[in-house]
Amino acid sequence: MLKTSRNAMIFALGALSLLSACSDKEEDTGPAYCPPAADAGGDQDALLQDLVNLDGSASSFLDADDPDLVCNQELEIVYTWSFQSAPIGSAVDDGALSDNNSATAVAPSFQPDVVGTYVVGLSVEDEISGVSAQQDLVIITVTSSDGLPVADAGDDQSGEIQTRIELDGSASSDPEGAELEFSWAISSAPDCSDLESDDMFNSNTASPSMICDCAGTYLVELVVSDGVQWSGVDSATVTCTDGDQLPVADAGDSRTMEPCSDAVITLDGFGSYDPEGEPLTYQWSLLSAPSESLTTVADLSDTTVANPEFAWDVAGDYTFQLQVYDGNDWSAPDVVTLTFVDLTTGNNAPVSNAGEDASVDLEADCTTSSYVWTCDDCEATEFQVDGSGSYDPDGDDIGYTWSADDYTLTVQSEAGFKTDIYVPGTAATYGTSTAWDFDINLEVADCSESDTDTVRLTVNCEGI
Repeated sequence: MLKTSRNAMIFALGALSLLSACSDKEEDTGPAYCPPAADAGGDQDALLQDLVNLDGSASSFLDADDPDLVCNQELEIVYTWSFQSAPIGSAVDDGALSDNNSATAVAPSFQPDVVGTYVVGLSVEDEISGVSAQQDLVIITVTSSDGLPVADAGDDQSGEIQTRIELDGSASSDPEGAELEFSWAISSAPDCSDLESDDMFNSNTASPSMICDCAGTYLVELVVSDGVQWSGVDSATVTCTDGDQLPVADAGDSRTMEPCSDAVITLDGFGSYDPEGEPLTYQWSLLSAPSESLTTVADLSDTTVANPEFAWDVAGDYTFQLQVYDGNDWSAPDVVTLTFVDLTTGNNAPVSNAGEDASVDLEADCTTSSYVWTCDDCEATEFQVDGSGSYDPDGDDIGYTWSADDYTLTVQSEAGFKTDIYVPGTAATYGTSTAWDFDINLEVADCSESDTDTVRLTVNCEGI
């Protein structure tokens, strides 16, 4: 009965409004009643890891048949959102809409859980009559950035033979947060071992295990899948002993060599050791060299000593491996990479500094006869020139070469950063100081570049 009366009242209010508008257009009867119109916002594209924000704030009271009709906007709109469809495999429902966990908010949001198309509907009604407009739909297309998953085989492990050794790939990840599939394998094992990948326990989980059947180093590899594509390979070593601790190889530190490094380089494996103090046998090998290089392992002076020498021939990376043997077990391999720079791009020229200009004042005796003056030469003298201010920006060793433009000068030592310059006697003129200038050149050079600077020596010679 109450529901019937309420509907009758709404009908009567609507009829009165219509009659009033038609009977007297000049009479101001106030805003008309219009049902609310739903506006769920524009369609959206989103990534799987994105939070999707919905917005129904554009919903309002409008008359679809008469856009110019002034409608009553004072009533409050009640919002109801609902999922009309979701991709197969999705677990989202109306409870996934979040704004205080409510599907009745103006602007709720939700987190998509699978890739695909989500259709969300918005229904609105006013707070008094309950009259609702036609539902409006918004389509959200969710895609994946499809980044490769990343395998992480964890830290290297060690233990004794015939004991279970645990591996840990739990740090593996997927950029989109997809659930991972794991695949472990034994890629290499000591010659004494019969283990194969099938001998690993739980090799399709994040935490497999294995039992070594003999002493040595085993290499295990892990790849993971996000259900679409596989990651690259990550590896870890499992070192097993039979009670005797394995020796430790140390091939030295990887480094970039100075541009003017010697052509022959010495490797350094002296950091290797055996925990029980047993004497070691060394075994070096060349893992890689630049493609243009002719260097091979045969170019190592001795692969069985701690410090073999080798000659590099072109710029690039040379990677060496060292293993040591204590009489019972071989160590895990250790590698070192030496990088030699291209002298055409990696070497800076040295800077020459021949020192400060210098001068000396000399006098010569003069005599006169019939008003004609005759003067002796100013005596010979020596200058010391100093090129110690020269330097190389790369810290390379530099060589010094001194030379004089005037062939009458004597350079005591053409090499070295200091030298003496012998200047022979210079002609004097009575009552006049004559300046005699001599230019001394200093060239400094590293292995491929050079620079030259000049210092001027001046002898002021006056006859008296």
